[in-house]
Amino acid sequence: MRFHLSARMRFGGELGKAEETVKNVMEGSTPLLTKGAPRGKEDEAARVAGWRMKGKEIEISIESGRYVRAHSALLRIAKELKTRLGEKHKIGLRGIETLEYRIELPITPTERIESELRKLPCEVQRGEKLIVTLRDISEADLRKGMVDRLVSHLESMARSLPPKAPGSLVVKQGGRAKVKFREDPLEFMKREGWVREFPGRGQWTYAPPYARILRAIEDLIIEHIAVPLGFEEGMFPKLIPLEVMRRMPGYLDGIPEGMYYVCPPPRNPESFKDFKQELRLRNEVSRDILKGVVEPPSYVLAPAQCEPFYHMFERSTVEVEDLPIKLFDRSGWTYRWEGGGAEGLIRTHEFRRIEFVFIGKPEDVMLIRDSIKDESIKLLEELEMEWRLTVATPFYLREDEEPEKGPEVATYDLEVKLPYKNGWLEIASLNVHGEKFVKSFKIREVKNRQIWTGCCGFGTTRWVAGFLAQHGFDFRSWPPPVRGRVKSLSTASKPSG
Repeated sequence: MRFHLSARMRFGGELGKAEETVKNVMEGSTPLLTKGAPRGKEDEAARVAGWRMKGKEIEISIESGRYVRAHSALLRIAKELKTRLGEKHKIGLRGIETLEYRIELPITPTERIESELRKLPCEVQRGEKLIVTLRDISEADLRKGMVDRLVSHLESMARSLPPKAPGSLVVKQGGRAKVKFREDPLEFMKREGWVREFPGRGQWTYAPPYARILRAIEDLIIEHIAVPLGFEEGMFPKLIPLEVMRRMPGYLDGIPEGMYYVCPPPRNPESFKDFKQELRLRNEVSRDILKGVVEPPSYVLAPAQCEPFYHMFERSTVEVEDLPIKLFDRSGWTYRWEGGGAEGLIRTHEFRRIEFVFIGKPEDVMLIRDSIKDESIKLLEELEMEWRLTVATPFYLREDEEPEKGPEVATYDLEVKLPYKNGWLEIASLNVHGEKFVKSFKIREVKNRQIWTGCCGFGTTRWVAGFLAQHGFDFRSWPPPVRGRVKSLSTASKPSG
């Protein structure tokens, strides 16, 4: 992965008298632009490839690899120049303008990726690598992480492809490759009335046959993973105060655009007088009136499901002798705003999950996560499903963040094959956080001994999608563990029309 950025910085005064200061910043930028890159990966950090001053402007070219990406390097240099020029020459920074940003990604373009890129103001060059060229990116978009989200989105889509060659992120793969079914299971379920699209984007109503399959798979996960590994069931709130969410690394500070925000109403019926009148007279929901009545957002609908677990220990002291603590939650829905990225039943805005959460000594947390991984693979083998295990980027790390000492592999993704699209679907994310959440929620050990946390999320609606995509709807051919629990696919509640 390579980044090539050309940009212009505009200042509030002529820079001629400050040339020496600018030169010192540019020529001494190596420590600034490699800070945060892992040891031994400094060559994948950023460097200034060229620069020139003209009047009140500086044009600069920056190249980088995956770590300390070029746009982050630009913001660092701009900040350093702003400080030095302001202190010494009383010259202020007025703005940053991106001229051209070329990003080279080790991704083979697919129809889906190209379709996504056609929606964006960019140029695409196809070959062994995918080269995306962006122009006129605003400073606000740079600071808000637009480029990082684009790269993450493309990488996520690329992970849905079969492994290409040695050196990919796939570390293990198995299961039966026999194809029983090639249709998108969603189309069958819609025809048979198993699911019906709800007016809310990315939401579905599920009829009894689907619900029976979902419950069967959830029960199998509990019986084969939670119980043998000593997890106990908890029930976590799904309405998360913003103050709790603020402590969740990687969410409000990483993907605030991916959450549903909740506005509490005033407990005063008179506040809704105009709203109710408009509804009665026009039979319309007046969103403008409603906006003026409800309070500003105070909550989000749970996007991670594990938030309350860490809050249980916030600002508290624990003893390693009482650890590990292991809980799981299956008590409700998880909510994520996918925007235009919603896709059938495999990427929805409202979906079912089982969340495993744990806290303990580092070696215990690693063992727990790896045990969940191993037991999950055994269950997939029993369900006669084709699967693969990949190493993924931890969800809680922002790009350009100072790395901390932690696990060698922080995140595994467990994926299953989707024969109808010759792709893969992530069904579980298996994470060790190191001290990330311990520090964020200010959890300490009584003798200051090191403790870590971890979480493993199982998207059970995706398990159902993967199971049906591989096994189809011939009930008699299903693996016994599911067939024995579902018993029948008949339903008396099929809607008409």
